[in-house]
Amino acid sequence: CSLAPMLISDSHRMLFVHVQKTGGVSVDRMLRAQIDDIRIVGPRHSTLGRILTTEPDLQDYWTFGFVRNPWARMVSWWSMIQNLGKSYERKTARGVEPRVVNRFLLSTAGYQDFEEFILRGMEEHRRLRRPQIDYLTAGDRRADFIGRTESFAADLRAVQERLGLPLLEPDQHNRSKHATYPTFYTDTTRDKVAAAFAPDIEAFGYEF
Repeated sequence: CSLAPMLISDSHRMLFVHVQKTGGVSVDRMLRAQIDDIRIVGPRHSTLGRILTTEPDLQDYWTFGFVRNPWARMVSWWSMIQNLGKSYERKTARGVEPRVVNRFLLSTAGYQDFEEFILRGMEEHRRLRRPQIDYLTAGDRRADFIGRTESFAADLRAVQERLGLPLLEPDQHNRSKHATYPTFYTDTTRDKVAAAFAPDIEAFGYEF
């Protein structure tokens, strides 16, 4: 749902891979504000593999991205969709045409509850079931640094230090306000997410 693309800096030989709902909008804004030669590559939320196929000269660029506990990530995604859907409805009721409406939002906002979002949505929309590690690997090549939303501030500082940027505190955007993520789940939906994101759980040691 985010419009943020992948970002490249040739002067820093850097590539940022944006995985949905992991704090990427905050990283995007920080990079754009601090690096003059930022440019975009590929469609939004491209995988590292797709980017390197398009621009093989980026193979040696320092590459980074962020990941998140899969169960928490899906709750955050659902909450964002609900908020955007409500905003769309309010604007439509006032006769205001929303700036951005896409099929994914219209489809997922129509689900009745979180359970339908997980059980039906993950079947209907590949992006909802795609492991995060898929975005950050290309064959044997893996992103050089993979931060975590759970330690976002510290990991973003590590990125800033690596790139020689001022150490600014992150201004996190698109943060959803909702109850703690375990309260959203039944055994069925918990297991559905566990199965879909088994590669992330194995790679990063996440637990419910």
